[in-house]
Amino acid sequence: MSIAAIAVARRFPTSINPTVSIDARPWTFERNTGAGSRPLETDFTISWNQPIELGHRRAYREAVARAAFTQTQWNVVQAELSALVQTYRLHQTGTYRREKLRVAKQLARFNQALVETVQRQMQANQASAADASMAEVENQATIQQLAAAQQDFVAALTELREQMGIPEYAANIEPTGPLRVPGPIAPGDEEQLVRTALSSRPEIHAAAAQVAISRAAVCLARADRIPIPSVGPVYEKDESGTTFYGIVASSPIPVLNAGGPLVRQREAEYRRDVVSLEQTQQRVRAQVKATLAKWSQVQQLVSRTQPTIQPIQAEAERMERLYKAGQTDLLRLLQVRQRLIQAENAQLDALWQATQAYADLLAALGCTPLIGSVDAETAPPGNPARP
Repeated sequence: MSIAAIAVARRFPTSINPTVSIDARPWTFERNTGAGSRPLETDFTISWNQPIELGHRRAYREAVARAAFTQTQWNVVQAELSALVQTYRLHQTGTYRREKLRVAKQLARFNQALVETVQRQMQANQASAADASMAEVENQATIQQLAAAQQDFVAALTELREQMGIPEYAANIEPTGPLRVPGPIAPGDEEQLVRTALSSRPEIHAAAAQVAISRAAVCLARADRIPIPSVGPVYEKDESGTTFYGIVASSPIPVLNAGGPLVRQREAEYRRDVVSLEQTQQRVRAQVKATLAKWSQVQQLVSRTQPTIQPIQAEAERMERLYKAGQTDLLRLLQVRQRLIQAENAQLDALWQATQAYADLLAALGCTPLIGSVDAETAPPGNPARP
């Protein structure tokens, strides 16, 4: 539609079409002098009027249409990048829920095996009824946790499949790959990343295009204050047979409305759009700095949680061997196992937070880390000069 608007702007409006005027008076009689009226020749006039558009109106209309087309393109890019970031978020969330389900299944298998072990020990008079009851309670609680984890995974899959929007694979799309810390972002310090965001964020380019539209609209409103004259040839033959050839010219007189209010309105809209562009740039700067700080904090959280898994897992395996050897009780085994599950869940939570912080950073930088770096030395769209 925006391309069609450019094609329309390149042509003259219908108000510039020429006008043909024909005035024919075949029933013309001389003045009655008492002897009766005598018919005369037909009075005939024809003229061709061509309005002449001044003030570069056509160029300004085309500038408005081109800027609107550019804005539409950047809006499309913004929608695509938003869909890309949202898909990444949902994919990582699905992976996170899958890993949480894996941990829940591991705990369920452990508790089921523990129940069977305690029952065998009871038969051999090596475990009490209280131990069997405690193991069964833990097993039932784990089964409920497994069902909840399964439901969370199904919900995450549903959102991912809806986001992908591929009917042929809507029933079997699942996230693949491990849940891990995203790769490094584009190199550079904070100010360089801010410049990168200012040069790549689609909403900044869309706001700049809106400023260009308003600037061209101001120029068009000023050009509309110039009256559009009409000039053309005229032919006339009067009732006596005399023929006249000449040129006719006409022009509206801007008395009742000289176009000043419209110009002031367009200038106000231009100033509004310039302020909006400046606000968008400031908002992008704040978003980049805030997301960089968040990303740094999440990386520190992941680096603190990852080294704790292996020691706790080793102690849990050691405690399980001690329990089977009869050197510890069931309560301590369950406590250590719970600490291991908590550590694994904490690690998964930290990794998921890292992926979400990375998604925020992708959105703040205009997806530059995903789709390739933008030249950071490219100057961001500045404030355009006044028209």
